Amino acid sequence: GSNGIGRGLQEKYDATIESIGMFDHSLEVAMGVHYGLFAATIVRLGSAEQRERWLPGIADYSMPGCFALTELGHGSNVRGIETTATFDLDSGEFVLHSPTETAQKYWIGGAAEAAKWTTAFAQLYIRGENLGVHPFVIRIRDENHAPSPGVTIADCGHKCGLNGVDNGRIWFDQVRIPHDQMLSGLSSVSRDGTYTSVIKNSEQRFSAQLAALTGGRVSIVCGSNNQAKIGLATALKYAISRKAFGPPGREEVPLLYYQSHQIRLMPALATTCVLSLGSNKLKQMWYACKSGVSREVHVLSAGYKALATMHMRDALQVHHIIPFVYSSFFFWALGS
Repeated sequence: GSNGIGRGLQEKYDATIESIGMFDHSLEVAMGVHYGLFAATIVRLGSAEQRERWLPGIADYSMPGCFALTELGHGSNVRGIETTATFDLDSGEFVLHSPTETAQKYWIGGAAEAAKWTTAFAQLYIRGENLGVHPFVIRIRDENHAPSPGVTIADCGHKCGLNGVDNGRIWFDQVRIPHDQMLSGLSSVSRDGTYTSVIKNSEQRFSAQLAALTGGRVSIVCGSNNQAKIGLATALKYAISRKAFGPPGREEVPLLYYQSHQIRLMPALATTCVLSLGSNKLKQMWYACKSGVSREVHVLSAGYKALATMHMRDALQVHHIIPFVYSSFFFWALGS
């Protein structure tokens, strides 16, 4: 199941990474980029020879990688990406290039500092014909951690959150890569420039090449809901332990006794419980995918991602809406 990754292994990975996320969300995301996006793309889209060559180094992190799909001018519109991969018939190499400023790979987790490799998506050109978006494995840093020839890397800078993740930007300037670094599990180009694919329909091929993103969305759903749980658990503990004015002549009562406090916390808690059930069901549906991603799983993962991340934001905002001491207690709890 899970499109090329054994179901048992996928479940263990998810359990591990979600547990890590309960302590350090940035580390969870960083691991998700390396294993859940970079590695998963090679597993699902690479040939058997490519998997055998690269996966051992990915597993032991001697080949740290990132996933370069989105660009400054193209986020969700993957079809519109501008990065090109032109096949050079004379040398048998692919030439990766960022033709415009908006073609830079942008907001790429792991790119700013950690990654030495990337799975980059680009428009494939052979003899002037555009054959659509395809994935390539590119070395972006050498053994001394300096950018590879033709590669420029920059840090996206300080963010409002997840600053433990080194989001970066990547430009390619006529970067040449060997013929065998186009992931060829679904499509391939022979040395004489002949293009072949096991999926003849271009729409279906495009969807299959983005399968790794579905697993990423499922992970984001679960991780976001876990962050909501952390925030609400902290808020509820504080609401129970912190006491305020009680009835005349009586002892102070916990904040949670006040309806105004309950209105802030209980709906968020209920929503988190419901989303937890839904995210677990979504994971089981994802594990059951054996060849490709069903339309139902694709749609649900996209919808749940939006719902879970917005709920996480709203649930954590309770620390700013309710008195300032909430925020102090929250950060104290994280520090301890």
